[in-house]
Amino acid sequence: MVNPKETISIMADFGMGPYAWLRGVDGSRPYVGGNIADTICGFPREYGVSGTLEMFFAIWVVSFERDYDHEAFDWIAWNERGIALSRMLYLELRGRFHVEYHYPCEDPSYDFLKDRIISITVGNLLATRKERLPAESANSCLHD
Repeated sequence: MVNPKETISIMADFGMGPYAWLRGVDGSRPYVGGNIADTICGFPREYGVSGTLEMFFAIWVVSFERDYDHEAFDWIAWNERGIALSRMLYLELRGRFHVEYHYPCEDPSYDFLKDRIISITVGNLLATRKERLPAESANSCLHD
């Protein structure tokens, strides 16, 4: 059984195309949480995420891994696509989870001290920007 109060964080990373992370209610996994979905396995079956949405996430994260360091990479369009996929995920999960979109630290406009996160809201699915308090550590990529 899946806990309805947990947060699914959408954030691209390197490896086998990881894109979804689960953070529990207790805060034991602070930043984005532990990885639960990637291009190879998709989401665990009990989440009920469609194969079509998993395919869209896979295409999205592979484009990041393949092209993030190219000068012509369109970070704005790529992040907008990630936010749109996060909204689709929220709809498929029918509100059983909080869903957040995390900008990757490889994005040249990423500011570690502001930790840019988009929360997909419950009622209207509009994105709102949250800012965390400034961190003590240097600019780096953090996840469990």
